[in-house]
Amino acid sequence: MSVDLDLRRTTVLEAAARLYVDEGPHALSMRRVSTAAGGSTQLLYTLFGGKRGLADALYTEAYDRLARHMDEAGFDDYAAGDPARLYAICRAYRRFAVTETGFFSLMFGRVVTDFRPSLQARKAGRAKTFGRVVQTTQECIDAGTLKADSALLLAASCWAASHGLASLEANAIIGVDDAMFDGKQADAIADNLMELILGAHRP
Repeated sequence: MSVDLDLRRTTVLEAAARLYVDEGPHALSMRRVSTAAGGSTQLLYTLFGGKRGLADALYTEAYDRLARHMDEAGFDDYAAGDPARLYAICRAYRRFAVTETGFFSLMFGRVVTDFRPSLQARKAGRAKTFGRVVQTTQECIDAGTLKADSALLLAASCWAASHGLASLEANAIIGVDDAMFDGKQADAIADNLMELILGAHRP
């Protein structure tokens, strides 16, 4: 794909994500998305092949963006096997949820009626994101900094806690000035949740 088409693809996906947040799944018609992106419906068909192709691309892009947030989580600040890396993943997940709200919502909502992401897209997305959590957890178990019978189950607990808090923040229920808990308090809640989980698994 040329640089120009790649940029247009990104523009279309971001416009679609905004429409999804502002108006819901029904707004994701090819005509509405092309208008919001400042292009033509023909361009969308060229880029995605149709509405289901657009939905699959949105799903994939959401996981790619989450993976990039994890890449920028500051892993290099901690040694492999340091549980601090799991805290960093939690922060990255929450940061993604509040800065990429449209894509965060698309990951878990019904993008198109009767749409189900392809098996390839689901596996690839999970490997790049949740797979990172499982790997990091396993490294901690191997290093003896955490103890657990299953890295998968412990990683899933961390992921579930992070997702719950991230959802509250993405929907401005906490973490904003007029909410019960502001941003700093949300950070403290995140640390408390992770410590409750990881503290029970320390040697």
